[in-house]
Amino acid sequence: MSPGTVLHDVAAQVARTPDAPAVLDPGQSLTYAELAARANAVAAHLRARGVRPGDPVAVALPRSAGYVAAILGVWQAGAVYVPLDRTLPPERLRYQQRQAGTTLLLDTLPAPGGTARLATGDADQGQCAYVMFTSGSTGRPKAVQVSHASLRHCVTAVSALLAPGPHDRYAANQTFAFDISLLEILLPLTCGGVTLVTSETLQTDAAKLTAWLERHGVTVVHATPTAWRWLLPHLTKGRTELQVVCGGEPLTARLVSDLAARAGRVWNFYGPTEVTVWCTAGQVTPADQDPVPIGSPLPGYRVELLGPDGRTVPPGAEGEIHVGGPGVAIGYGGAPELTAERFIDHPELGRLYRTGDIGRLRPDGLLHFAGRRDRQVQLNGYRIELGEIECVAQEHPEVELAAAHVADDTLLLFVQGAVTTRTLRRHLAAHLPVSMIPSRIEVRRELPLTPTKKIDRVALLASANG
Repeated sequence: MSPGTVLHDVAAQVARTPDAPAVLDPGQSLTYAELAARANAVAAHLRARGVRPGDPVAVALPRSAGYVAAILGVWQAGAVYVPLDRTLPPERLRYQQRQAGTTLLLDTLPAPGGTARLATGDADQGQCAYVMFTSGSTGRPKAVQVSHASLRHCVTAVSALLAPGPHDRYAANQTFAFDISLLEILLPLTCGGVTLVTSETLQTDAAKLTAWLERHGVTVVHATPTAWRWLLPHLTKGRTELQVVCGGEPLTARLVSDLAARAGRVWNFYGPTEVTVWCTAGQVTPADQDPVPIGSPLPGYRVELLGPDGRTVPPGAEGEIHVGGPGVAIGYGGAPELTAERFIDHPELGRLYRTGDIGRLRPDGLLHFAGRRDRQVQLNGYRIELGEIECVAQEHPEVELAAAHVADDTLLLFVQGAVTTRTLRRHLAAHLPVSMIPSRIEVRRELPLTPTKKIDRVALLASANG
């Protein structure tokens, strides 16, 4: 891979095909030249506001083609892109800005202007490119810092599998605060393709969303299995040009079969935010049986399965998934102790990220995901830390203890204290995203405890089911 960043790659594409379509949303279409001009305007605006290379810039804009220009403009200014989900409670957004150390909030776009060339400016491979927030076992979101080098490596590695070209049209349908969105946006722009940015309105209607994407010739769509089940009834069968990319939660053989009837290729990807979007991938077919494999390491990545003693487990045995290679993130912003705990220097294997996931190497060399080591769960496509919900609940003055659980795909919260369920739900809504608000809250006088004075979760769930 040649030196440079994704910004360099997009700039080269602007120079090659300035008049070709680059980004499309339901209200407008931008050519590569128009995209560059808008990015230049954003970069000039940021510099005029005092943004310097290395400064984190929070971006909270509506979904549009202009958002893509904002990302490129932030990088042109040498700054760090920090996406904010505008649907989150204000207090959570303020916390994220504090944790990332943002110097400016970009919530409106400047008027288009500047040249139709995309200047690469101060973008440097070793510099932090973006900060993404993910759930934290400390009870607060973790600010994952990823370098330009790691991002470019991931884009290049996924390109090697999907083989994108000028004919490809990628759906940019993930929330911009989810790292998969960067692949959706940037990968097609490095090869002359088109990024299709869906609107908030389309995202609420599966039929309209699917119709819009198919009308504009979408060829690659990333989504969680939960999202694919939502879209499935509306997908046209036999679209062999479509590549389906699944990730973010376990994929079932039945869903693979259903998707294969509607697409030319179905992929299963795996990777925590801390290793730059994805680290393993593999094509899956209706011949695959449960549990569906998560593939093999992407080019340049290393995946090691280690036991509690830090040694590699034998083939077929379960071990904690550790990931090494150029995709491993810089660390967690503002959390050096947590960084040292999860990003380790193994005496024999080098720098690795401890995922907390359990895996097993199958006889055919493919990886099988076997669940979480800790209490982090996947629910409806969202990565949720149960400890974070408990921590926020216990911040309410009338809550003494809290225990969160998932049972039968339902998020439950049990609390001990004098709070009412209505008051507690309002408190949670002010600090947590909708995906982390329990479907059921039960207030009790006392929660069962073990002899060591910890919440007896087994007894608690048994009493709830009883």
